[in-house]
Amino acid sequence: MLAGVLNVRRRRAKRGASARKEEPAATKENHGEGGRYSRIKTLDIHQILARNREEKQQMMDRSPAEQGRPVLGILTRTLIRSPVVKSIIPARVRHRSRNDVVFVYDDAVVIKEVLGGERIEHNPFQEISLEDVVEKKDFDSPIRAARILGLPREPKISRFPGVIWSKKDPNRSPSPSEIKPDPLHENEVPPQILVLTLASRNLLFLFAYHDVHERVHFLSNVWPLPAQAEQIQELGVHLAVDPKWVGFLFGSWRANDFRSRAMAVGAHENRVVIYTLKSMEQIRKEVQGQNGLDAKNFMPIHEEHFTEVDGVILKMEFLHPSKGDEHHVILLLVVSKGQGSLLVRFEWDCRAGLSMVERKPSQALAKSTRLPHLLIPLTYGTSFALVCEQQITVYKEILAGNAKGQNIPLKIDEPPEEPQSSNRLPIWTQWARPMRSTKRPDLEIDNIYLCRGDGVVYYIDIKESSVPMISSQCSACTVNASLSSAFATLDLGDESNDALIAAGEMGDGGMWYLKPRDALELVGTIRNWTPLRDMTTARVNGPSSNLAGNDSQIWQRDKRLFACTGRGPRHGAITEIRIGTEAVKLGRTIELGELADNGILDLWAMPVRSDTGICLMISRPTETELILLPSSIDKAIDKDPQVASEVEELNLSEKTIAAGSTAEGFLVQVTPSSINAIAQEAGILPLAWHFEEASITAASFLTIPSRTTVLLIVLRRYNDFYLHHGHFGSQGGRIVFEELGEPVRLQSEASSLALYWVENRILAFVGTLAATLQIYAANAGSSLSPYFEYSFDDPFSICDSLAVLITKIQAVGCGEVEDGQLVVCGLRNGTVRTLWFDGGNDGNSNGGSNGGNRNIFGMGRSLLSLCESLIFGSTSVKVMTDTTRNSRAFAVCEQTVCTLEYLGGASPTNPAIINKLWLTDPNSQIFQQRPLTGLTQASSNVPQGCSKYAAGSLFCLTGSRLVLVYVSLSPNPEMVPRRLSLGGTPTTVLYSERFRKLIIMYNTTDVQDPGSPLRRGIGLRHRAPQPAIAFIDPDADLTRLAQGEKDVRNVLEASCVLPGEKFLGLMEWFPTDGTEQYHMLVVNTATGQAGSQRGIGRLLFFRPVQNAVGDVTLTQKIDLDHKAEICAVAPYGDSSLVYGCGNDIFFRFLDVKHKRFKQLMKLTLRSPAVHISVQGLDIHVSTESYGHHILSVREDNLVPLWADRTSRSSAHHLVAPEQSLIITTDLECRIAGLWQPPKPQLGRTTPLIFEAFLPRSITKLCRVRRQERRFQVNQVERQIPSQTSPGNGMKEMKDENVAWEEKYLPRDYMLGSSEDGTVYQLSLLDEASWRLLAFIQNIAMREPQICPHPNPRLRDRDLEPSMARKQDMHIDGDILIRLLERGSRTLLTKMLAVRGPRTRMLLDEMLVENPTEDRSRRLRALAIEVFKDDAPKYEETGEMVLRWLRSLLMPAI
Repeated sequence: MLAGVLNVRRRRAKRGASARKEEPAATKENHGEGGRYSRIKTLDIHQILARNREEKQQMMDRSPAEQGRPVLGILTRTLIRSPVVKSIIPARVRHRSRNDVVFVYDDAVVIKEVLGGERIEHNPFQEISLEDVVEKKDFDSPIRAARILGLPREPKISRFPGVIWSKKDPNRSPSPSEIKPDPLHENEVPPQILVLTLASRNLLFLFAYHDVHERVHFLSNVWPLPAQAEQIQELGVHLAVDPKWVGFLFGSWRANDFRSRAMAVGAHENRVVIYTLKSMEQIRKEVQGQNGLDAKNFMPIHEEHFTEVDGVILKMEFLHPSKGDEHHVILLLVVSKGQGSLLVRFEWDCRAGLSMVERKPSQALAKSTRLPHLLIPLTYGTSFALVCEQQITVYKEILAGNAKGQNIPLKIDEPPEEPQSSNRLPIWTQWARPMRSTKRPDLEIDNIYLCRGDGVVYYIDIKESSVPMISSQCSACTVNASLSSAFATLDLGDESNDALIAAGEMGDGGMWYLKPRDALELVGTIRNWTPLRDMTTARVNGPSSNLAGNDSQIWQRDKRLFACTGRGPRHGAITEIRIGTEAVKLGRTIELGELADNGILDLWAMPVRSDTGICLMISRPTETELILLPSSIDKAIDKDPQVASEVEELNLSEKTIAAGSTAEGFLVQVTPSSINAIAQEAGILPLAWHFEEASITAASFLTIPSRTTVLLIVLRRYNDFYLHHGHFGSQGGRIVFEELGEPVRLQSEASSLALYWVENRILAFVGTLAATLQIYAANAGSSLSPYFEYSFDDPFSICDSLAVLITKIQAVGCGEVEDGQLVVCGLRNGTVRTLWFDGGNDGNSNGGSNGGNRNIFGMGRSLLSLCESLIFGSTSVKVMTDTTRNSRAFAVCEQTVCTLEYLGGASPTNPAIINKLWLTDPNSQIFQQRPLTGLTQASSNVPQGCSKYAAGSLFCLTGSRLVLVYVSLSPNPEMVPRRLSLGGTPTTVLYSERFRKLIIMYNTTDVQDPGSPLRRGIGLRHRAPQPAIAFIDPDADLTRLAQGEKDVRNVLEASCVLPGEKFLGLMEWFPTDGTEQYHMLVVNTATGQAGSQRGIGRLLFFRPVQNAVGDVTLTQKIDLDHKAEICAVAPYGDSSLVYGCGNDIFFRFLDVKHKRFKQLMKLTLRSPAVHISVQGLDIHVSTESYGHHILSVREDNLVPLWADRTSRSSAHHLVAPEQSLIITTDLECRIAGLWQPPKPQLGRTTPLIFEAFLPRSITKLCRVRRQERRFQVNQVERQIPSQTSPGNGMKEMKDENVAWEEKYLPRDYMLGSSEDGTVYQLSLLDEASWRLLAFIQNIAMREPQICPHPNPRLRDRDLEPSMARKQDMHIDGDILIRLLERGSRTLLTKMLAVRGPRTRMLLDEMLVENPTEDRSRRLRALAIEVFKDDAPKYEETGEMVLRWLRSLLMPAI
């Protein structure tokens, strides 16, 4: 049958029938019944082939002993991306007027913009700021190298609005606010292009551009690199670009001289490819068109040339040509061969092409320079420098034959910052030229910064004509960071001062402002938490983050994640891994003291025109307090806030209902009995409007841009409630409040108010105690009239707060982007409801059939449509709009603050991005936020003449303390670490339920200097390891350390530790004799011995004792000596231990009564154990070279039950007993699922269920329960039209709660960590879920918008899921997340719309013609298998799948 099908396809192709490659032909499967065909089912040819492969594989794999083997897949997603930065490159890859910096990670590129001066409107506390612009992380391949090609950065700084000048310099240049920036023209090719080499053997060229809506996009194209037979010869490790900025270097400014002419790509050894490049003018002409940018024509390569070198390529750079020889191109390589190194040189004339490339004779390097750290091309002539450990060799006149080298010692007086790491000096990791060095081309001097791994930054001036050629050298500074190749200087437009930027290698990096003869100033921090060696989940006391729970206590037991990070005395730390939005603490904490004794109802922050920068109004139950804060951050640090006890113009004897500032700068206060307003200018009398027989119950402000400020109040007269609105102004030298129109009587008391201005109309949103949301509308100057009413689902859904958000949406059927309005309601029952508001509705049709509305999200045609419901807790939720981002709101519930942001509208398939708000202190890495009891935000729109101090910042109330914080503008969740420095390298962390403390094991190093001098005064030090154990409460003990109290860590006595002994592992053990349980700590150690491949090892047993104040002391009880290091240990049963010593597995029983160990059993494996765990009676052992083994205790012997069929270098494992599955990880970046059959058999191999290949190895696995996630965000509700109308001119809509996707989510998640700081989230999938996700993944990989650079082998595989290969059981959640982020429903509809061709199939000698089964029908069929009883209707399939997919991929922590 298959042969006939294929023949039909061939004949059809010959006739020229058009067919899409991704949609194969189809056939029909006929099901016979009694000799007749009862139905015909359409099958894709790939389904048939996949089924045949699966059946064949099942026949090969399965045996009678393996019956019942489960079919499981694995879903992985990157939860926390690695912070390791490979390169930092200042570049104009977005626009010529934007001062951007490109951060190149292992698998992502992030463009950040350097802002300064008054351009940092959202954070006036910083003179320099680095803000994210756009990120690209869809390479689907690791990045090997990165460079910039194109035009140079112009030294004319006046055109760049992103540059800044030092505010400390009185003779500074004009401020950036005085410079008019160039407009961001859409679809414009920038002056520079980023080129990357990928591990997928591709050269990738890309740049960013702005569209008409000023959104940033990437345009890219790839050039394939030739494949090599050996991995060591794969191209892409080395990348060099010819930076010939000839006109600039030699004093002229001809635009044709500004271009990169050539590029070279090299392998580890032997292979080099040389390319000539097109000019930027030619690239711009080819790419820019009338209809936008054309990615197909974007290719900078003009010609390529292959060549070989004999040896290992150490360095590769292009040299600058001599003056008058601008067309000369020189490629220089440092090649290691045998015991020496060579200088290999290629030369050609750029006008003649690569056919004239000539290899010149090689030159041997001296022994002292054969392994240089850096190769630096000098800009004047063909000179270059090789940087070694303690010297620089400058070469010149290389074109004459042999280059002449001059050795200049580096006069470094600074010893290593971390002598504990090595006796040698750290290596030089990177070099950079200060931007100001380009301002004086006439001096012909190269100014260069060198950075060393321990943080030392060295400055040198190289002048070819001077003797020696290094005219000056000095130590510029020492930064508190471990530096790598990610080091650069920033363009600040300053002619005398420099700014350095570096990403740390083992700790935080940062930005530093460097001024001659002045202290180094840290102006920004770049987070880093590598290497990450171990992690654990701890259920400790902390602020509530389980917002979906029913526990409303202030402090509750919550799961938190802690990790061992960093290395050495400066960077080793225990880090709490937190994901959310960072809120940086500004200034100092304000102690309110007695002001907070009786409770605080609410607070407001308003800018004022005086030395007092902020007026903070605090409402208490019976009165109001006024606090005046200084006008600048410097004064806020040094000066105490003022408490204004008596202000005659305001009513401070009552509580305040609402407060704010008007467009004219008036300060307004609304109390239950009055409206008060004061002016900030002399000569204007205040306003005091009192109500005698009425009281105000609610109020809200709205400032209309370029107009006035409107006040909306609810006035209570006896038992009736009336809605009034008016605006403020000045008349006759006094402030007046003019009412607009007649008041409107409300049917129920108002619980919340909000105002919104749209299309010259005022809309008033009123939440009532009747569990409704009412809308009133008024034209300019007219009365409010009823417009619409929305009813919530139960009487306890009372709206206590409102926030109106604006989000950018794309209208259906066209590409236009317009503003959409969302109403976020904080309800009294602890939920948040987000309603879509269709402002174009006239409100005159029935509640469920508003025919004139746009049905954008398919949620019904009402004026208000429910988008989603979020469960935050069990108490009232307060929501407020973020004044810095009108698409984001803050939500406060149960003393926890979160941000909700809607990008691209809101719908069940596009819910809010929810991040918890984490307060951090730049001066304290162990800062722990307290429960937040109040929140307010200073307006970002500051009236003219007022100080911008704290504009847009948050004032957070924590108990009796007031903290001012600046909130990050990034909508995506970020890693917000909290770190405790340990003074050593941590290796193990675990949580003790008994002590409720973290137990951390780390190694310190004592350095003893015998005084014997070594080169340049650096002593030969003796380094002695000293293990230590810390018992730390993550909150209480860290607070004690922060306050300078005694150290709570335990450094073990010298008698407990042998010379050179290292602690490898730590475990809590609770042996028992049946009547009494003992608590012990078991430590496995290793001690290296000279001349021995493996050292000796010990098992140490300590008894921990906790005193009355909570401190823990250790007493050594016993130790067991062995002739090999002990790498793993695990408890077995009540009083037994299993541990690995070399290749042997020991099983020992502790006689608790006699306090003696008995060696019962021993088994020798082929490889040492790296991880041991016990599940029931089975002992699971992961070995160093031979995979996973399962052992059992039988008749006083250890016997192997099952063994891994693959020899793998194991790293860790986790047992899932529910599925009889072992999830193992190895050092080859694999995750394998091994099945343990129920019937044990000796010597059997464990069947492989699935296998996944990741970009990096997972070294630790741990389990997290799904129900412990922070949010239940996908409980989306369905609207049901009400049959009754309130009868007051409004239209009513009710809702009903539906939450079904929770049933189809896995019970547990797994977290996996890598040493580079990456944290993965893993979950197991049943067969139906795997097939559905695999189908979506297969069609997503063919969509360029999701996978623009896919692996061709993966992209061209069948659409139909196949289980023939175990690697196909892996679902890459990062690809599915892109589907959700880049359009979800619209993008899925686009992918499903692709259909296959019509074809004829030969089935059972019958020629049948039928259309190929399309993707939508196949998606529905797979969805029915997953959702079963909740199977959706055909038109609801996509929406239902996306809702389930978003819940499945939600972060577990």
